[in-house]
Amino acid sequence: MGAESLTYAVWHHTTLRYTDPVSLSFNEVRMRPRDRGSQRTLAFSLLSNPAAVPRSRIDYFGNYVHRVDVTSPHDVLEFIVDAVVENSEPRRRRLPEWSEDVLAGDPRLEYVLPSPRVPLAAATKSLWREWNGEDRSFDAVLATAERIPKELRYVTGATTVESSIDDLLQGGAGVCQDFSHLFLAMVRSAGWPARYVSGYLGPAGDQMFIAGQSHAWAEVCGADGRWVGLDPTHGGYTGANHLRLAAGRDYSDVAPHRGLFYGTAEGSTPEVLVRITRISQQQVETVQRGAAVHWQQQQQQQR
Repeated sequence: MGAESLTYAVWHHTTLRYTDPVSLSFNEVRMRPRDRGSQRTLAFSLLSNPAAVPRSRIDYFGNYVHRVDVTSPHDVLEFIVDAVVENSEPRRRRLPEWSEDVLAGDPRLEYVLPSPRVPLAAATKSLWREWNGEDRSFDAVLATAERIPKELRYVTGATTVESSIDDLLQGGAGVCQDFSHLFLAMVRSAGWPARYVSGYLGPAGDQMFIAGQSHAWAEVCGADGRWVGLDPTHGGYTGANHLRLAAGRDYSDVAPHRGLFYGTAEGSTPEVLVRITRISQQQVETVQRGAAVHWQQQQQQQR
């Protein structure tokens, strides 16, 4: 008998405030949950203010990307996402190890190699050996995910989106992005393909509602080709309340927003609000009807 599915309504509001008005901006948004495994997106809408019609594509890593071009002057840009996502508890697998010769000819080798935010540095290789010795088994991978939140402190504001793994290790504190990058560096140094996942952490247990920001974790691939989600912020396997947005080598591949603008502004300051609510089947149908109306309106705008 399959695991019980949970359904969540996600509201994600991003506000970008420019230091000076800009004449136009070109934006890429990765905020549509990706269907994979037991996760399904039942409804999705993306609005911007100033209004623009988003155009979607799939990137190299299989993530949904929406291009939003705003061609009227603005000093504030907002993105509002409403989504309904269904997910169930993933199976907690133990993965078989890779042999070096098999991995060398496998396309997942790119998830072992260094990436822009995850260098394979001596410090992380040394930390793997300190914690696990010469053990490169999946048990050691899981133990690493469990140990990171015990050794490091989760402190909002201790780091920025640009902080490095060295910043985390030197300061001893960070957030989910930092913990995930450290975990990736450590398990890759042990020969395991691993990728960065952006998403949300929904309410669990008896909780029905949670407010917060985006979350991040990792997925590790075994020699059988199966991927397993591990959360080094909470110390273990991912659950049904881990709602996946995008995956890539590190944060630079999955940033929720990336853009360019024309104007004299020095940059923009982002503000992010996220609300996630567990909902019933009746509520799902109501949201889906609303999403269908929104889709029809978008199609009419494109004509």
